[in-house]
Amino acid sequence: MLNIRKLSLFILLVIFTHTYAQVQSTNTQPNIKGKTVAASILLPGLGQRILNNNLKSEVMMWTEGAIWLLYGGFQWYGNSRNHDAKIFAGCNADANTKIKSDKYYRALERYDNTELFNEDIRREAREKFPDNPQEQINYLNQYGYFGDSVWDWKSDSLRYAYWEKRKTARAAFTRAGFVLGSALLNRLVSAIDCAFFTPDKRNKISFAPNSDGNGIGLLYHLNF
Repeated sequence: MLNIRKLSLFILLVIFTHTYAQVQSTNTQPNIKGKTVAASILLPGLGQRILNNNLKSEVMMWTEGAIWLLYGGFQWYGNSRNHDAKIFAGCNADANTKIKSDKYYRALERYDNTELFNEDIRREAREKFPDNPQEQINYLNQYGYFGDSVWDWKSDSLRYAYWEKRKTARAAFTRAGFVLGSALLNRLVSAIDCAFFTPDKRNKISFAPNSDGNGIGLLYHLNF
């Protein structure tokens, strides 16, 4: 997922640099393509709107809206399932639901109770500091859970049910990440389309001397 985002951002940068160079190199009116590519990166479909291609613009804007709606839905569902899992752990394992660190809730998935978790921390401390008992104690105090942070699942089936809730939340967040990647892809498609495939269909008005040479004429160009 991260590679897709990096690739999309790199291609957008290349396109924007190319069109910006075109704008800088011209001695006439600034190239509209550079503006439309920048607009498309900001909001897919906006560049097509500037070029007066309303059909493409509406398709990309509606796609963008659907992407963010779907992203928000997956985020909401993931957060909701995580919240349900916390409440479930508080009721069935006496877990401290006020703790914010996700590391705590991951430990709740793997260990039936705090003592089993702390025993693994003691083993890690012995491996890291085999000849330094004080450092072992410091390590345990730093990474172990004590006092109001302890938990004890009433049964394995309850811990498994908690794990299922957390698994569902992770799946929702993963889907949200893919949807976010599609938002970058939508910008990429819109920018490429503006740079290479969408003609300038704007109606243009300009002024020039008339054919008799005694006045100014109004020129109205229709692009089809």
